[in-house]
Amino acid sequence: MIDPPSNIRAHQADQILEVAWPDGSVDRFPYRFLRAECPCASCRDEWSGERIIQIEHVREDVKLEGLEPVGNYAIKPSWSDGHSSGIFTWDMLRETALSIPKPE
Repeated sequence: MIDPPSNIRAHQADQILEVAWPDGSVDRFPYRFLRAECPCASCRDEWSGERIIQIEHVREDVKLEGLEPVGNYAIKPSWSDGHSSGIFTWDMLRETALSIPKPE
């Protein structure tokens, strides 16, 4: 397990969740991308790991409505589409960051 972020900021106007890590790196997750990466059982098949929800199923204007800490190992976002069951561990966020789409 990796160390928790040193800072997490929601940039509502830009629809970006910014996660700063103790090593100095910063990951910027677009809301729509992060919502589509939800790891919960209704978004990802529990057995195969196959993604059920695709990014095209997520509204472009999805908003982050809340962010709840889960122990000292994860966060649980609440989204404007009513979804709030996904828990993103620090390890999962670091791994997911490798797939963040590059700005056009």
